[in-house]
Amino acid sequence: MEPDPDLKRVFRTTIIINGTLVASLFLDAFIVELIKFQLKPFPGLLVSGLRHQTLRYLFFGAAVGAVVLVRLAGRALPKMTPGEGLHHIIPRLSRTAVITSALGELPALLGFVLFLLTGFSRDFYVLLFVSLFLEFMYFPRLRAWQDLIRERFPQKGI
Repeated sequence: MEPDPDLKRVFRTTIIINGTLVASLFLDAFIVELIKFQLKPFPGLLVSGLRHQTLRYLFFGAAVGAVVLVRLAGRALPKMTPGEGLHHIIPRLSRTAVITSALGELPALLGFVLFLLTGFSRDFYVLLFVSLFLEFMYFPRLRAWQDLIRERFPQKGI
């Protein structure tokens, strides 16, 4: 059965937004490499007395919090209220996908800041991998959206 044209249009827009967010992760990696190449050796911008290990624990802990937040957002946001129609659920699915994708970028962003502070690119790449994994896991899929709509609106035949 052919999907609803509104669903396809909203899904296509969501894919473009999420694809752009994923592409920005690769742009972050390019910027890290550019900084490393241009400012060889890059010592980092940290001038306070904080140790690298302390910052690392803080940033990796915040990244774990971001992973938990992505998991919670992916489950909580698409919940329906009684009496809600199909025209409400489609934009909600799109919003959920974009929000989880944006939250999925947080570990890489934290890794980028950690790199700027300490100069250690390895931490950035570890957190970039976490972000790419989250983006892969929560990238919107049309079939999943259709199944969710079929489950909630069996009479629509999407």
